[in-house]
Amino acid sequence: MSFFALLVALLLDLALRQFEHLRGPRWFHAYFESLAFLAQAANFWRAGFGMLVIVLVPAVVTLFVGHLLDQIWAGLGFAFAVLILLLTLGPQDLHAQATEYIKAVRAGNSERVEGLARALLRAKPPAEPAACSEAITHVVFSEANERLFGILFWFALLGPAGAVLYRSTDFLRRLPPAEQRSGEFIQAVARLHGVLAWIPAHLAALGYGLAGSFEDAVSEVKTFYANCTLRFYQVNEDLLACAGLGALHAGGEEAGTERLRAALVLVRRTLILWMAVYALIALVGWTW
Repeated sequence: MSFFALLVALLLDLALRQFEHLRGPRWFHAYFESLAFLAQAANFWRAGFGMLVIVLVPAVVTLFVGHLLDQIWAGLGFAFAVLILLLTLGPQDLHAQATEYIKAVRAGNSERVEGLARALLRAKPPAEPAACSEAITHVVFSEANERLFGILFWFALLGPAGAVLYRSTDFLRRLPPAEQRSGEFIQAVARLHGVLAWIPAHLAALGYGLAGSFEDAVSEVKTFYANCTLRFYQVNEDLLACAGLGALHAGGEEAGTERLRAALVLVRRTLILWMAVYALIALVGWTW
């Protein structure tokens, strides 16, 4: 059932791109404001408890509603699962954003290029065009996990509640700096999200290797870990960039929009690979 929910949600996501704005973080910001006092604790344990309350409440509510709808009629539970996936994917389509950036670069629209680059990088983009495209290529590999693979993994594992849990931690860590949060709370959110992202990030890195140059991807990952001094929950973004860039070596693309386009193709291949494996697992489960 969850495989078909994933498949339907991904197809609807492609067809209903005009409704993408409905899954933005506005609802989470409003929800967070009602519990903002929990994010101001300076004590390690209180900050951790407050963070867990904030991220678990939406997941528990989703679990309860999904179970209730399943008891009424399985079709309602299926529709609810698809709806939750549609609301938690993204929130913006990474492939569409990066493709628009490539078109703007080739059209020479510098204002559009800077706006799209700033949105993708969430920071001031490099002035050099090649460096900017390279930075966005790195982001594509890591953001694919945040916007897609992480959601799909936790949905497959825990159902709609898992997707909501993962998206809630991602929204929470991306709150604007103006929001009142203590340093301990911010660190607790980063740790939890890093832990939740760790398995899907490594599976995505493996997928990049299988969908591209496996030997180069493994070599880059080994080199990264040999020189890494970060804690395990802090490595996800750098690991994905290393694996993705390594997997592209077989193509020989130079830094720039061509390598960015190749990165987008690699992410799509990895998604297809993930879905094929999940379909096989689901088939084995049905016939067992």
